[in-house]
Amino acid sequence: MLEEQGNGLIKSGVLKLLKLLGNSYKPFIEDIHRKTRVTMTKTQQSVKEMVKSGADLKLSEVIKDEAHLKAICIECKRQNIAFAIKKEENGDRQLLYKKKDADLVEKNICNVLNNSLKPKRSLMELINRNKEISSKEAQKIKNKEVSREER
Repeated sequence: MLEEQGNGLIKSGVLKLLKLLGNSYKPFIEDIHRKTRVTMTKTQQSVKEMVKSGADLKLSEVIKDEAHLKAICIECKRQNIAFAIKKEENGDRQLLYKKKDADLVEKNICNVLNNSLKPKRSLMELINRNKEISSKEAQKIKNKEVSREER
């Protein structure tokens, strides 16, 4: 990704320089455009596209929960990691990704699974907790007022 950005910056710099030099270099400019066409890789791909790319690929562990899979895909897209979802006959799904991105994908999977294991507070628990905090704060204010009156 950084290499593509660097190539784009170099290309734009060369093009600006050639435009300053005049019209005699137009064929050269067109040649640069043709040879340095930057192609963006999409993040979610089919399994065939991933295999066709020729990169070293790796499979993740089986992901059974649809919500976990969706969250992992969102994180991978956010980090521009190329991946594919491999569906098996029994309904299990696995992520297929490049070996160079293995650390990031495994980290994303761990983060998603750890976040899902945390117990979520219900609305009533939050309301009761806020009531307790506000009653404690009210009690502190009353104690301060009482101590001021005694002085």
